[in-house]
Amino acid sequence: MKPARLQLDPSTINDSSKPEQTGQIFNVWYSKWTGGETNGRAGLVHAKTRCHVTKDSGYTKADRHVKPGGLNRDKYFCVYFARGCCCNGKRCEYLHRIPTEMDQLPPTVDCFGREKYMDYREDMSGVGSFNKVNRTLYIGRINSMDGNIELKLGKSFGEFGDIERIRIVKSKKIAFITYRLENQAQFAKEAMYGQGLGEDENETLNIRWANEDPDPNARKRKREEEDRAGIESAKRLLKELAAERASEVSEEVSEVEDEHEDEPTEVSTATPRPAIMPKPIISTDSLGLLLKLKEKRKVLREEREKSKGLELGYSSEDE
Repeated sequence: MKPARLQLDPSTINDSSKPEQTGQIFNVWYSKWTGGETNGRAGLVHAKTRCHVTKDSGYTKADRHVKPGGLNRDKYFCVYFARGCCCNGKRCEYLHRIPTEMDQLPPTVDCFGREKYMDYREDMSGVGSFNKVNRTLYIGRINSMDGNIELKLGKSFGEFGDIERIRIVKSKKIAFITYRLENQAQFAKEAMYGQGLGEDENETLNIRWANEDPDPNARKRKREEEDRAGIESAKRLLKELAAERASEVSEEVSEVEDEHEDEPTEVSTATPRPAIMPKPIISTDSLGLLLKLKEKRKVLREEREKSKGLELGYSSEDE
């Protein structure tokens, strides 16, 4: 994997051009600001920078703490990388890539580590709510609906995750995009805010969280998708835990073998115990034959005892 690319030259950054610090409270555990979204994006203007996932993604310092192919539970994504303006590159303390299903982060924060709230804002902007999973984005201020607008939306937003559905309302020049993962919707909301479709500088998209669709079929489909996602997540976690347990057991066995490797081998002089032979299986025909032989043997024994009594001069009638 290649190192993360510098999206901005650090020498071109000064105090006046740096984006304002996100959050209101400094979290000493994560050494970052949380509790808000004061990010210098007041007012909707066309974004000066843009994230190009293919050429900008790469490893950073945060990747040292995530095992290859393992679950990521404590490393967040760089919000400035999503906006296309990170000047740290491979020295960044946050991840420079797209979220995947292996990123199992707490439900009380978004993929950037910003704390969620109980309710959404009135305009459905901001970090979001921790009361429900929302994977659908509202796309407003689309300049033109000419041509294959669904293809344009899929190409621009598909760069940041797997899209499940795109619904377009041409009369209002808006669209709704649903991602497969909530983390990917969070990343795309930050990455495409203020951008244009196909890097159109004359277009400034307004990205917000979508309200719940009142259609009963849509609600039913959402419940089915959430149930399916929960089952898949549980299976994936069980598989990961089983793999971790198997790795721990193999390490314990290796340690025990290393401890007893230099010990002398004791030769046992005791007589080996005979192997326990399994009981033979007797068929119905063989069992009948054995019963007949047993009955015949009983008759012969009685006749032998009777003849022996006659030789001694008494019989059973004398008794």
